Amino acid sequence: MHKDFLPTHGGQLRELSAEFGMPEASLVDFSASIHPQPLSDLVIETLCSALRGRKILTEYPDMHYTALKEAITSYADAGLSSITVGSGVMPLLSAAVSAFRPHKCLVPVPAFGEYCKVLETCGVDFCTLELTPDNDFLLDCARVLAALKSSGAQALLLANPQSPSGKLTEAKQLFELYKSAHAVGATVIVDEAFIDYAPEESLSQWAAKLPGLVVLRSLTKFFAMPGLRVAYAIACSDTSNAMESCVPAWPAGSIAAEAARMVLLDQTSIAATREANAIERSWLESQLQSLGLRVFPSTANYLLVKIDQGRSGLEFWRRLIVEHRVVVRSCANFEGLDEYYFRIGVRTRSQNQVLVRAFKEVLQFTSHI
Repeated sequence: MHKDFLPTHGGQLRELSAEFGMPEASLVDFSASIHPQPLSDLVIETLCSALRGRKILTEYPDMHYTALKEAITSYADAGLSSITVGSGVMPLLSAAVSAFRPHKCLVPVPAFGEYCKVLETCGVDFCTLELTPDNDFLLDCARVLAALKSSGAQALLLANPQSPSGKLTEAKQLFELYKSAHAVGATVIVDEAFIDYAPEESLSQWAAKLPGLVVLRSLTKFFAMPGLRVAYAIACSDTSNAMESCVPAWPAGSIAAEAARMVLLDQTSIAATREANAIERSWLESQLQSLGLRVFPSTANYLLVKIDQGRSGLEFWRRLIVEHRVVVRSCANFEGLDEYYFRIGVRTRSQNQVLVRAFKEVLQFTSHI
């Protein structure tokens, strides 16, 4: 076991299994922010039927993804011409950056580490604006605009809700920020990978009509299908056309596109997912607070927590795995955070109870170190 070992992403159970010498199946994963309920039986049965018919395998996908885009149009309230399909949010971010070609991009942090990797790959310089725990990582739009102007950046990249904090900014505030940024010639790219938990705060409707605004949305987290790499971007038609030219042909396979189309139309499951997450997130937040942890308010399906600095954060993380088979996301490698912060995915009640017991026991032990 390597003392400094730390995965760069959540959900890396195979890597953790090899590192800690324990069966992958024994690990309870809270490190990936994936809804704990798998795809419905109806979706699975429909896909299996399509596979048995072979056609979904023997024919090329629709190059224009018309059926999927129609489902997205209904779900996100955006026109067909404003939608770009991709194999994940990061390829779509790359396409957006390639379409706008900014020289420099401002990124509020802490944020998903892949943002800066994509910017570097695209040859874009970036600068960061640190959000602070003092106000629960609030996105101060006036401060962001000031940083945008002073840095000379031609683009702003942010997430709403943020990751790993889960902090949500109201759509009307972000829209005002967009207007101010657009007035000084800056493009705004918003990663809404978790906006499905607060759809009323999405910028999708505006992005579909206005220049210089791109919304990125994922089907990985909310719909629990990370193995089927499907995401979409919403932008005005001119921007969407430019992005389409930067995305490889057939970015999503037929199986992935059909699964995505089906889950977007399943309003009953969508409502149940939001309700279940709200209930479990509230319960888990109160339980963790009762252990003396600082828990930051979240609108997504994860919670950012902080332990006190009188103990080793990395030792705490390792003990959760070794002694309890509980995996959380250490935020030691997030810019603006450190080893005392952890992101915890909200799961089922029984799994959340396992996590709370594990936290309680490890906190009691490490308090004596």
